[in-house]
Amino acid sequence: MKRLYILFAIIGLISFSCNQGIPGPTGRPGQDGLDGLNGEEGYVFEYEFSFTAPDYSILLNLPDDFVMLDSDVMLVYFLWDVTDDGTEVWRSLPQTLFFTDGMLQYNYDFTKFDANVFLDGTVNLNGLGADLTDNWIARVVVVPAQFSGRIDYSNYEEVKAYFNLSPSILATKNYPTRPKK
Repeated sequence: MKRLYILFAIIGLISFSCNQGIPGPTGRPGQDGLDGLNGEEGYVFEYEFSFTAPDYSILLNLPDDFVMLDSDVMLVYFLWDVTDDGTEVWRSLPQTLFFTDGMLQYNYDFTKFDANVFLDGTVNLNGLGADLTDNWIARVVVVPAQFSGRIDYSNYEEVKAYFNLSPSILATKNYPTRPKK
């Protein structure tokens, strides 16, 4: 007899929990929201600097109001050239140049607070000309972890298109021509 009561109780619970009931009245329509982006996807910071002795490195601090997560990735690009028609030519770091007396590498490392951009190589850094050390424009791109692996980060034009980046505000038609690689 107890089993029969338990069976009816279980059947009753199942039948009440499955019953949806009568639909209620439709609510008033809400206001349309503004069209916009689905959130921020990447952050770009632009710097202008020159490499100087004795360290031939520069620390590019992220803005104080910016928080980079441990899982984010930082990329650095150099404005390598501006063509006669104003097209910007960007190169991802590291970049290596080979000379008869050795090699020079532009490289970087980063923390969640800054990027350290530096010169390295087998050439005498003190003997480098201004075309190799002065008036660099760099873009530091912080990529949230959810976008890692979706695009070719060594191709600045692809990164620029994906994150809808604007042309450099520091570049001019008189930007120095860098050595051809």
